[in-house]
Amino acid sequence: MPTRDEGTDDPDDASIDGRNGSTTRDRSADGPRRGRSRRRFIGTALAGAGAALSGCSGVLGGGSSTSLTIGYQPFGTPYWSELVVKHGELIEKYTDELSGSYEVSWQSALQGSIIGNRMISGENQAGYNGDMPTILALANDDRPINMVGLSGWSMGQQCNVVITPKDSDIEGPADLDGADVGATTGACSHRFLLSLQEYEDISVNLVDQDVNTILANVGTGDLDAGVMWEPNPTMGVVQQDVARWVVTGAPYDDPDIGALTMNQSLIDEDYEAAKAIMKAELEAKHVMKTDEEQTLDLIKEEEDLADYERATVEAALFENISVNPDTPKMHFATDLRQIEPARTLLEETAPQFLLDQGSIEQLPGEERFHFDLLDEAASELAESVDWDPRDEEVSAP
Repeated sequence: MPTRDEGTDDPDDASIDGRNGSTTRDRSADGPRRGRSRRRFIGTALAGAGAALSGCSGVLGGGSSTSLTIGYQPFGTPYWSELVVKHGELIEKYTDELSGSYEVSWQSALQGSIIGNRMISGENQAGYNGDMPTILALANDDRPINMVGLSGWSMGQQCNVVITPKDSDIEGPADLDGADVGATTGACSHRFLLSLQEYEDISVNLVDQDVNTILANVGTGDLDAGVMWEPNPTMGVVQQDVARWVVTGAPYDDPDIGALTMNQSLIDEDYEAAKAIMKAELEAKHVMKTDEEQTLDLIKEEEDLADYERATVEAALFENISVNPDTPKMHFATDLRQIEPARTLLEETAPQFLLDQGSIEQLPGEERFHFDLLDEAASELAESVDWDPRDEEVSAP
């Protein structure tokens, strides 16, 4: 099983009931948190971000290079464009064209709220996140953070995924009523679990765990089911052969997304470097759309994914799920404005959900969705590459 490395923080240990404000704390001596969770959501995944550090980019020792630190989630298929960027050294490719010298470093995390905290503190200048942590970061009052592009999206195939032990009696979502279901509070999968209960008029016992613990406990039968983001569900179904699919977001037209976020300070203080990051993201999408083998090669260079077989990585990213075989596993798009299902989720559904839950005090302003970088990067690339960096429009279902 993959484990959290030294650079990965522990998630927050408190969540707030959206209806009555009660707090449930992690009881490490007593096991994971459990509770009826039809509407319960995290109170503040980004609490305690601490005092802000210095702005967008720091100068390394000797003053010879400018540091760009990117937060990423290797255990998150919705964000795997990050691994194509990282191991393809695509940011370096485009910063090499700039005056001055840049040093690019990558800081991993097990879940998105950690990256959001690091961006607020200034430790990360850019980061890859899911829908809930992205909105929480955009809505913070301490440091302006922008959503600048998608890392990818699907119709509920990447984060809105429920698995159950292979020998379970659970056959469909209605059978989850009263079941112990593992989820990570504050994540995109948690939002889907809450929505699923509304869709199906059921109520589950939420067990708050990280994705690796959920996978392990589904495999042993200690959980009735788990809702997680890829690649862990595919690890359980394909590689370990201990789990099977129950339901995804597809029947409910409930999408999931990955987002690339960026501190406003980076954009203000080093616009060309920020644009280089966006060009790298656009080239990564081109690779993922056109060269599956190179994509898999680059992803498998990530040491944190050593326990994931190549076939597991391939299935998590490219192979459709059996319970909805006609739904594509992943769409490699960047421009949120062109993807109506993703845009509705990120600009309307998810922010309103968090506001209703009391997790944010106000909706993110329109200025937090920043597309000038994307437009300029795409325009400049279009003049120099033989592929189209722009996305085709996708309408709502």
